[in-house]
Amino acid sequence: MSSAPEGLSPTPESRTPDLPPDPALAALPKSGVGLCLSGGGYRAMLFHLGSLWRLNEAGRLKTLTRVASVSGGSITAGVLGRAWPRLDFGPDGVARAFTTEVADPILALAGKTVDVPAVLLGLITGGVSKRVAGAYDRHLFHGATLQDLPDDTEGPLFIILATDLTDGVLVRMCRPYVRSYRTREFRTLSLPLAKAVAASSAFPPFLSPARLNMPDGTRFTLTDGGVYDNLGLEPVVKNCATIYVSDGGGSFPIQAKPATDWLMGTVRVLLTIQSEVGRLRRRQVVGALASKRRTGGFWAIDTEPSGIPKHASTLPITDAQAAALAATPTRLAAIPEVQRHRIVNWGYAAADSVLRSFVDPALPEPAGFPLPGGVGDTR
Repeated sequence: MSSAPEGLSPTPESRTPDLPPDPALAALPKSGVGLCLSGGGYRAMLFHLGSLWRLNEAGRLKTLTRVASVSGGSITAGVLGRAWPRLDFGPDGVARAFTTEVADPILALAGKTVDVPAVLLGLITGGVSKRVAGAYDRHLFHGATLQDLPDDTEGPLFIILATDLTDGVLVRMCRPYVRSYRTREFRTLSLPLAKAVAASSAFPPFLSPARLNMPDGTRFTLTDGGVYDNLGLEPVVKNCATIYVSDGGGSFPIQAKPATDWLMGTVRVLLTIQSEVGRLRRRQVVGALASKRRTGGFWAIDTEPSGIPKHASTLPITDAQAAALAATPTRLAAIPEVQRHRIVNWGYAAADSVLRSFVDPALPEPAGFPLPGGVGDTR
């Protein structure tokens, strides 16, 4: 991999390697508001939608300067980024077109199965990731490229993350560039947004790898961004003084008799590795918030509502209901409408609880859940 060519200055963060798993947050940014959206398939995609819904109502969506995402979180981020110029922010900082431009497309996609058709047809044609990208483009992005994301004067920098199988580091895909810290920057590429999101959500072994060919012949062989960092912390924690982290990664499924065959046994091993990486990253961000090295908040789909100091009385959900939603499979498979609404509503309630408990105690309780059905009995 070559360094940045003469005449093309790398961005400041490209000169330093990615953060190690243990907290090493020596830099203390003085400004910047970042949002991290984790992986976790449709479950995470919907949970993050609820988080965005509450951030928007609280007037905090417009304040974002960076959005970093992996896997299922990149689906949500891609929709938000493409829609940003049309969100119609009012004087109060609330996007009036949020429901039609962001919520409706994501809720519709969650009713369609993408992974199984992509795997079955992709195995025949040799292009599973291409099939996933095609589905994303048909249902969400409609030919949009990275250049359709907002520029510096329009909104936050959206950074879609994937893991480079060549050297095991993150590849950042955004409007200004595509690169890892070990490569040159490929500037202002018209990379299809669907292709970037498909690379970010190429969960191994079924949806991986995704391949990106650069203009100079460089080829990135990519897998799910969550393999390296399922919270998408890197570009945000190093560059923003305020961070919000929405974790839709779910709970680790306990199995009395885990699979031992080469295929499903390998999947189980990958899930185990990812679970431990996720725990390390959680400790990293929670430590940064607890020590006041960063301001902001962290919430997760497997958080126990009873443990949050200011859980809204208008958003009732029990610990058992939250745990059941966190156990939703990590798939790109159709979810029944009632379950879709429950996951979104729980993301909304989790974000609200953390905002009012740790960020803005004066923020009023919302009137109720954004979608019909509340959370309800998830059995």
